[in-house]
Amino acid sequence: MSHFLANCAQKLATIGMVVAFLCQPVLRTEAGEKTYNPAKNLARMNCGAQIEWVSPAGRGAAVPIVGEQNKSPTALLWDDNTLSCPLPEGDTTFVITLPKIALLDRFAFINENGRARGEVHLAVSNYRLSPNDSKWTRVDGPTRLTVNGRFNLSMVGVEAKYVKASFHIEKEGRLAGLGLYGEPTLQGFAEQHDPNLQSAYMLASARPRTRPEDTLNFNFANLYARARVVQVSSGSLPLARRMIDDDVVTAFSFSPSDPNPTAIIELDESKRLNRVSAVYQMEGARLDVYLLNDLTQDGGDLRNTKPVASVVDAVGGKAAVDFEPRGARYVALRWTRQKAKNGSFEVAEVGAFSFMPLSVLDLAEAPSFVQTDFSNTLGTLADPPAIVPVSP
Repeated sequence: MSHFLANCAQKLATIGMVVAFLCQPVLRTEAGEKTYNPAKNLARMNCGAQIEWVSPAGRGAAVPIVGEQNKSPTALLWDDNTLSCPLPEGDTTFVITLPKIALLDRFAFINENGRARGEVHLAVSNYRLSPNDSKWTRVDGPTRLTVNGRFNLSMVGVEAKYVKASFHIEKEGRLAGLGLYGEPTLQGFAEQHDPNLQSAYMLASARPRTRPEDTLNFNFANLYARARVVQVSSGSLPLARRMIDDDVVTAFSFSPSDPNPTAIIELDESKRLNRVSAVYQMEGARLDVYLLNDLTQDGGDLRNTKPVASVVDAVGGKAAVDFEPRGARYVALRWTRQKAKNGSFEVAEVGAFSFMPLSVLDLAEAPSFVQTDFSNTLGTLADPPAIVPVSP
């Protein structure tokens, strides 16, 4: 009997180890590489998050949107990781408010082009506190900003509703790709907020001069919108989900010998899109963006297809194009690398955007811009930053 009980105990222990492994938040391939990030970014307006910039004097402040030189931190909460805000020399503090207390795992952002020099430390609270209150609980730090541009700080086991990120900057730069990841998953968000409901709220064919007051610019080329990468010109297709997991830390690598890295993303259904953006390896590459309704005719061969827009990124490692709204089921991105460039080509995030009614999203707490002003007169975000479209 004791031998039987010992075998049972051993089997239960083995099962427990397997369950514990399966419950780990970071998935891995057979080679030990991280796959996509399954956690939903909570630092997003579509989750009801808010952000405040606190000046050294302790007063909240914001500056209206001005194109790519946007100075408002509110842009960090949009789904578009190409949008950024300044990190000036001196002390800058951002307070991110989540709609409810959440268990967090990671804090991430992009130090654009690795230009900013300095350090950051995090503090959290379950209650609203003034920025200088001693009751903030420090998470870690100070931590030096990395030159490679991608910052990723572990917060495993930290519970918070308010997250304070305090920067001490020695050389100015720009902040983008803000992320807070925890228990809520991309799949759970997709189940709660069905993007297909947007079909009943299609906008007029002409792009409005301003964003309608009851809408968000929603990224439909994402796992939480049930999108999937169906083709890549090189590299491992299962790992291509890294490009649409709303996490700038996870990137997909194309082959070093691929002169035209290409990815085709299938949306959950045909959407009326008005913007496509991408964050990728810093390299002066030309990006062509295509909107397709099917892949049956040529199997994704884009050589005889006219792009909806094209842009050449000199050194920034990001690109975005705006265009008149049009319907598409597939979004294709094709880079043309400079002949002198060697090594693999990495793409961190891709986005394809359309307006979505706020009524579709069951926000626990409405974003601050919904409750205040839509004219930019009070410094709130009335419109997403505009980028002049570039045609081929």
